[in-house]
Amino acid sequence: MKCTEAHPDLAAFVLGGLEAEEAAEVRHHLDSCPGCQRQLEELRKVNRALEAAPPPAAPPAYLKGEILSRVRAEQLPASNKVVAADGSSPLEEQRRSHRTSRFKELRIVLPSAAAAALVAVIALGVFFGLLREETPVATIQLIPTPQEAIGLKGYWGVAEIRPQPAGNQEVELKLNNFEEPKPNSYYELWFVSGEKSISAGSFTSVGKGETRVLLNVPPEASNYRTLLITEEHVGKGPAPGREVALKGDMP
Repeated sequence: MKCTEAHPDLAAFVLGGLEAEEAAEVRHHLDSCPGCQRQLEELRKVNRALEAAPPPAAPPAYLKGEILSRVRAEQLPASNKVVAADGSSPLEEQRRSHRTSRFKELRIVLPSAAAAALVAVIALGVFFGLLREETPVATIQLIPTPQEAIGLKGYWGVAEIRPQPAGNQEVELKLNNFEEPKPNSYYELWFVSGEKSISAGSFTSVGKGETRVLLNVPPEASNYRTLLITEEHVGKGPAPGREVALKGDMP
């Protein structure tokens, strides 16, 4: 998959709107494309901000009637087009009077408008503050099993967990020199508690170098204290495989 093919799918990928095969293709492309990884992260930040935004407020019912009444008040009948003694028409007189009263109103309204502008600036600051990178609430060291450790040189790996406004958790994997999965295989991250397990999604690795992956897990996984990364084979059912590669426990 090329960048031009991946870009239109990134938004749907963030929202979970792709089919399993399409999502797997996007993940495979993201593993080796830093540019798309950055764009994906920006889309995730916008999505998090939208999830945290308050619902839109409906305008009050009286507003339409008040606007229409003011518009009607501004309209004058044709008979008012008579010229006054000083050469000005009643319409011009009304406009002059309106400007004078409007100037008096502005002296009262301006402080209120300044306060409203300040509130708007603060609100925008809060909104764009949501787009900043959140500090992870938990960093889990991912330790290779003895069998996996034999073939790893210069490996290190962590999982950083960040709660999201909707209640789910974002998991960012940072794996250095973690070998690629075998042919027709892929890695999967699991949250495990006893016999129960919840998948946070599948991914592949780049082998030599750093692999960075963003995954999401449902809110109920917050009580699961163990993380497993298993190597899964295409065609297996939705359960943790026996080939555990990495393991970590919540601090």
